Amino acid sequence: MTPILIVAVVFFTLALIFYSVGVWNERLSKRLKHWHVHLFLMGVITDAIGTWLMFENLGYIKFTPHTVSGFIAFFLMVFHYFWASRVLKINDEEQLTNFHKFSIFVWAIWMVSYLSGMVLGIQRIV
Repeated sequence: MTPILIVAVVFFTLALIFYSVGVWNERLSKRLKHWHVHLFLMGVITDAIGTWLMFENLGYIKFTPHTVSGFIAFFLMVFHYFWASRVLKINDEEQLTNFHKFSIFVWAIWMVSYLSGMVLGIQRIV
């Protein structure tokens, strides 16, 4: 495993932590809060850095089911962040208390990509 690949894995794992804490705390508190949105953004940023480092390591984009699911998940995360920011700005109580449904959906799609990447990485090591 190259050093750049190790750093990419660290950033993907940071994205997992930030995004999961934000999404699941939002779900448990039953209301979208500003700090949740900040964690969503940190998840997006760390996922983007991890993705960029993977590209740097490989030198090109290899389109596989994992890559496609990863890009779909990333763009959903970006959309999720901007939509959450908008929901906070308009301060509609119904949207603030129901936003977690979309959050869980986006998180689940992102987890498919994260877990498939983990499985692929373990297969390469073994």
